[in-house]
Amino acid sequence: MKWGNMKLANMNQHYHRYPLTYFLDSTVRVGLQAIELWGGTPHLYVDDAKPADVKKVLKEIRSRDLEIVCFTPEQAIYPINLSAKDDTCRNRSIDYFKRCLEVTRELECSKLLVIAGFGFYNEPEEEAFARGRDSLQQLAREAEKTDVTLVLEAMSPIGSNVIYNLETLKKMYKAVDSPSMKVMLDTVLMAVSGDTIDEYASAFGEDLVHFHFIDGDGQTTAHLGWGEGSFPLQEFKASLERMNYQGYLTLELISPPKYNWDPEAGIRKSLEALGVY
Repeated sequence: MKWGNMKLANMNQHYHRYPLTYFLDSTVRVGLQAIELWGGTPHLYVDDAKPADVKKVLKEIRSRDLEIVCFTPEQAIYPINLSAKDDTCRNRSIDYFKRCLEVTRELECSKLLVIAGFGFYNEPEEEAFARGRDSLQQLAREAEKTDVTLVLEAMSPIGSNVIYNLETLKKMYKAVDSPSMKVMLDTVLMAVSGDTIDEYASAFGEDLVHFHFIDGDGQTTAHLGWGEGSFPLQEFKASLERMNYQGYLTLELISPPKYNWDPEAGIRKSLEALGVY
């Protein structure tokens, strides 16, 4: 399913109270042909997954003629933090993402989403940044041996003191300096940080390769279905058209009171608001 020249993908994070097969069937029901796979319990948590489990997930996806456009392992909460001051936590996080690279390949997927994590808020930002840079460089070197591209996502000032806006994302992207690392944009985190799609496009050009495309209130990190927030949809569309973006826009809904009970309804409402129905 397309929205203009851009392709839409469903995501399973807000389906986490349902089995993976429910999410996949729901994606087919709403008319979408692509998914971004969130790697978390109970669907596919990397630390618990054996190769046979990954093969089973891929078989379920392929049996419905769905495409996996990005693998997004759970990483925003403890115990994963690539910028952690504690070496045990940081090394565990690096090892976790190395396994995530393997799983991404096993899923026959070309993109792996990664965030840099955060440091202590009472330490100089540059110290946490340096740890995050070192971790990401290690992962990028591993990715260079594969056909997987790391897509680096900024968090928000609410969630990180390492990469929390366009400027810090540019700084980290330049510091890692790897052909296997590109960047992505989350419209909610972008808005909270006061940045714009046009600014991202100007900064990264063709290296801006993926979007989490959702509505929001501009104040919190609630990831809302289209029509439920205050974002200027037509302005966003014009920006995407100016940059000639033809990749995927993932509908990443995150607001438990709204979507956990009936995740499909949120996707349907978004598709209606986008005018594709």
